[in-house]
Amino acid sequence: MVVDIVIVGGGPAGAYLGYRLAQSGIQAVIYDDSHPHSHPREKPCGGGVTPFALEKFPLLKDVPCSYRYIDKMLFISPEGKEAMVGGQTLMNVAREHLDGYLLQKAVDAGAKLIKERVTGVVEDATGWLVRTEKGEYRSRLVVGADGASSVVRRATVGRIPREDVCACIGYYARGVERDYSVMKFLKGFQGYAWIFPRETHSSIGVGLDIKQAKNLKKYLDGFIAEYCPDIERIAPFGALIPMAREPKFYEIPCSGKNWILIGDAAGHVDPLLGEGIRYALWGADLAAEAITGGEPARFDALWREAYYRDFVEACRLREFVYNTDMLERGVALISRSETFARIMMGVVAGTQSYRGLRRKVTTSLLRILSEAKSRDVLSMD
Repeated sequence: MVVDIVIVGGGPAGAYLGYRLAQSGIQAVIYDDSHPHSHPREKPCGGGVTPFALEKFPLLKDVPCSYRYIDKMLFISPEGKEAMVGGQTLMNVAREHLDGYLLQKAVDAGAKLIKERVTGVVEDATGWLVRTEKGEYRSRLVVGADGASSVVRRATVGRIPREDVCACIGYYARGVERDYSVMKFLKGFQGYAWIFPRETHSSIGVGLDIKQAKNLKKYLDGFIAEYCPDIERIAPFGALIPMAREPKFYEIPCSGKNWILIGDAAGHVDPLLGEGIRYALWGADLAAEAITGGEPARFDALWREAYYRDFVEACRLREFVYNTDMLERGVALISRSETFARIMMGVVAGTQSYRGLRRKVTTSLLRILSEAKSRDVLSMD
């Protein structure tokens, strides 16, 4: 079979690209394997959809089931200081339902789904040879939307470097009676533990720099014992997530004349917090623009204009933010200043860009300090 466009991977990035192309009258073929763990499936993920993503992609609000809107976040410092923040509403969704919904939207719009796992892609004089467990296919254009271990990425620009990968493990669990999400930062490590309540269960996990993967189980067990010891574990999960350490990672191209990388395959995940749903759909939207315009290679310029500078700034902030002393001071300041709390919640919600973060804090500094001082005076009284 010969087709014009093959999308490898039917997660949010690949499904949304197939949907957007179909809306423009272009049929793409989405390959996603048909084994029992295929899409729609519950992906290892907190499942938090930010207000930014909900506003930019309104179809997310129509996921038919298994989501919950949460408008509060509890930040916990490495030493256990706590600060509750509200004012931004995130949609905590089961990825099984989100991914299945987006994939069905793509198929209903006109994309073709082939339930086969792509084992490799090879470029030749006529385009791409796409190999699956069941056969070989040819395509003029191939899009890698197949995650951090993307076969398309390996065939184009090479694997994501090990130092730019985060490891996470956790459980889907019942018995977490909370109306707020939790982020607990870890002492001496770049990462955090989380609890994201959903409609029928919660996602509870911990993510760390890949070099510290051996510590994951210890920190997860300790976190659960302290904050949710009575949970009913439904199923465990584990995954590798791209999280760039240095801005130079983003110098690697994500498109060429007949190929594109989007979502995790491109490494387009928030380098500080690990949030990827926003960039999966955003990248897919921009890839659709490049393809419908007849210039797939233009995707590289489009995503760089849209969110490259945010990624770079987040990388630059990473060592500063994940310093244990700064985390202690930051959580303490969140609890004492409403202005600082709103700014930090804006970062989590995607409504405060990393590019503008330093300036926002600087211009608000007098108010932040005044609020913190007033809180200190009141606490003394």
